[in-house]
Amino acid sequence: MASAENYELVMRDAKETVFIIATRRGIDTTLIDVEIDAGLGPGPHQQHVLVISVRGAPLCAIERNIAHHWLADGTGCIHDRFSMLVAALLTNLTADAEKVGRKLLVAARR
Repeated sequence: MASAENYELVMRDAKETVFIIATRRGIDTTLIDVEIDAGLGPGPHQQHVLVISVRGAPLCAIERNIAHHWLADGTGCIHDRFSMLVAALLTNLTADAEKVGRKLLVAARR
């Protein structure tokens, strides 16, 4: 297992990856929160939990058992499986938010 400092960097990068993917999908990132390893206690962990929630609303998308090797290890590359998982969670969260009248997508610029 990597050092505690490296592990924390990987966790921060994973969280940032979620925001990057959200931005690419046209989601206003000021409307979402991202938490990694919610409820797992202090790491390091080999399996992770990702929670993406809508600020100010009781809406979230959760995925458990995310393999540690899916997270970037300082390479700057986003693992395909992590990217697809995050995209699916964001799609579901956006749809759920729409159902209750919350818009997560940025309005198109004219």
